[in-house]
Amino acid sequence: MRGPDVLARPVHATPRPKHSPVQRHVIFPFHYAPNENTVYVAASIPDTPGTLAALLKVLSRRVNLIGTSSYSLGRNAAIFAGFGRVLSKSVNAQSLRAEIVKAAGVNHCQVWESNQGLIVDRFHTGFQGGVGEPYLVFPTGGLSDAFEKIVGTFGSGGSTLLYDLGLDYAKGRSGLYKGIMGPHPESRIDELTAIVTALGYGNSTASFDSDYSALRLTSEECFECSTPSETGRTCSFLRGMAVGIFSPLFGLELVGEETMCRHRGDGYCEFVLKAKDEGPLVR
Repeated sequence: MRGPDVLARPVHATPRPKHSPVQRHVIFPFHYAPNENTVYVAASIPDTPGTLAALLKVLSRRVNLIGTSSYSLGRNAAIFAGFGRVLSKSVNAQSLRAEIVKAAGVNHCQVWESNQGLIVDRFHTGFQGGVGEPYLVFPTGGLSDAFEKIVGTFGSGGSTLLYDLGLDYAKGRSGLYKGIMGPHPESRIDELTAIVTALGYGNSTASFDSDYSALRLTSEECFECSTPSETGRTCSFLRGMAVGIFSPLFGLELVGEETMCRHRGDGYCEFVLKAKDEGPLVR
């Protein structure tokens, strides 16, 4: 049965990783400020130099931007969208839109006003990653609690289920990661862990043992440990995900152990991956 830790705990503890400062990506599907007048602006503009700067110049005279996004659609088209705090009572959706459409290059614009402090992004219908995948935003604490419920209900079988889910999810994306990492993924491990960090799984690092016999992955703020556990569970989903990501990249069958876990009282989580045949990971 897949799932149980199969490697011996190392004699020497891995040193605590030293991460660069990081900042969570703040997203704004809505904004609530009960004592403020806010707006949401969405504008279609040409994807040409200077167009976004001209739009921002217009907005700077009327609103203090709170959170924005801009991205290319291809075919010489781009989108600017953002929340802003109005700087004057004379500013409303109609007057702001009238000024924006006069800006050089603005093709189309919509402006919404807050209602009793609440302003919602009514332009977008979800989130999309850089390679075109749709995403659903779900609080990490809620997902951690759901995993806790699974293990509390099914015991060790729940942990095995979570491991298998992580493994299968990662293996289903193996073609994407192999395409990104190229023929020598061992030289680009830092970039892959940067992707994992940016996606919110936890502030991650990776390093090989000197003889390439093991890959050690660390995760600070691991999402599986974002809420307390009364079941004694560890990070089974992430362990399975790690095995599922790196097995296809190295072309080997890997096994993994979580040697440190915040649910055990450690300061961060660590996963050690080795080849099942006990050979080096890079061949």
